[in-house]
Order: sequence, then C-alpha cells, then structure tokens
Amino acid sequence: MKKIVSFLLVSVVLWFPFGFALAMMADALGLPNTEIWLWVLRACAALVASCISWVIIGGDGAKNISLAVLSVFSVILNYFYLACVVLGLVAVVMIFVRDWMWLYEHLYRPFLLGAATVALISLLPLALFLMVFRATRLLGAVAIQFLGGFFVFDLWFYSFMVCGQAGPGWVIAGFIPPVVGHIVGCITTLVMRGQWKMAGCILIALMLSLVAAGFLGPMVASKEVERFEKEKDDTIAES
Repeated sequence: MKKIVSFLLVSVVLWFPFGFALAMMADALGLPNTEIWLWVLRACAALVASCISWVIIGGDGAKNISLAVLSVFSVILNYFYLACVVLGLVAVVMIFVRDWMWLYEHLYRPFLLGAATVALISLLPLALFLMVFRATRLLGAVAIQFLGGFFVFDLWFYSFMVCGQAGPGWVIAGFIPPVVGHIVGCITTLVMRGQWKMAGCILIALMLSLVAAGFLGPMVASKEVERFEKEKDDTIAES
C-alpha cells in the first residue's frame, strides 16, 4: 500500500512540470493548437510521470508493472500497424483520385504531423529513459521498436506526398520496392531541387528508424525476455 501511495504522489507531482514542458516544446515545433492535441500532450505527460515513478518506487515494483503493461502494449502495437496499413491504402487511392495536397491537408497535417511531434518530444525520450534501468528495459525496448516503425511510416507518408507532387510517374516507380522506393524517390527529388539538407535529414531519420525498429528494439527485448525467464527458473529451482 505504501508503494502505491508513493507511486501516485510522485506521478501527480511530476505530471505538472512535464505537461508544461511538453506544451512549450510542442508550441515551438508547431503542433496544431487544438483541444484534442492538448489532451494528447496531457496524457503523454502523465505517461512520462508514471514511468519515472515506476523507477522511483523500486526495481521489483517497476518490473511487475512493466510485465503487466507489456501484454496491453502488444495489443495496441498490433492495432497500430493495422491502422498504418489502412491509412497507407487510403493514401494510395486518394493520391490518384485527388492529389498530394489533399493528403497533406486531410491526413498528414491534422494527424500524422502532430503524432510525430508528440512522439519525438515525449515518447522517444521516455523509451530511452526506460531502457536505462533493468526493471523497465523490456518495456523501453518494445516502445523503441514501436516508435521506429511509426517514424518509418511517417517518413514514407511524407515521401509519398513529395513523389505525388513530382508527378504520377514518381508515385508509380516508388512501388518498386514498396515503402523504400518512395523514400528513395523523395530523396532523389529533393536532391534534384537542391534541397540537400532536407534530403540528408530524411536519410538519417530513415536509417535511425530502421535500426530502432528492426535491430535495437527486438534485440534488447529478446535478451530481456531471456533474462526474465532465467530469473524465473532460478527462483523455482531455489524454492
């Protein structure tokens, strides 16, 4: 009971300064000033404060909470990937039915741009923070894998719009290979326009996102699962 009360008190105390800091960062990065995104920032601030409280209340408590949250997080991850597939199919259809500007005004600016901003200023630092501590490292690794996949999708969507702006030929050519083809096409288009800095930022972001989603997150998560299983077997053997 004492740990629960301590957890709640620390979470409430940390929630206000983190919420204020995230609001300032979001305003500086141009997050849409709407009531929905305000509540998203509040929820992210509460999540950051809660995760830090997990670490403060102690290793065993943090590990138990992480394992309990992990199953829920896995379900959310599956629904997220499904949403990305659906959104991607809508984008493919609408870029031929309408144009790239429709995608930007109706899908990218109201949803993806804000989500990427929130993920960058709150969820990514939180995931890296959780990976520092053994008790929460598994949850942090899964979060890194999730964020890496989201950033790859966000980069693809942005690149898809740039290819659409360049012409239907760039859009069609980008399907070979899927996803990566549009990002390569976007970088090529930006280089042809002389926008070297933007092209370099997209290339670096793509490499980091692929490493996070395909290597760092899964590798750390698998090692942590093996460690938990070994600790469980050792505890059973001792008893």
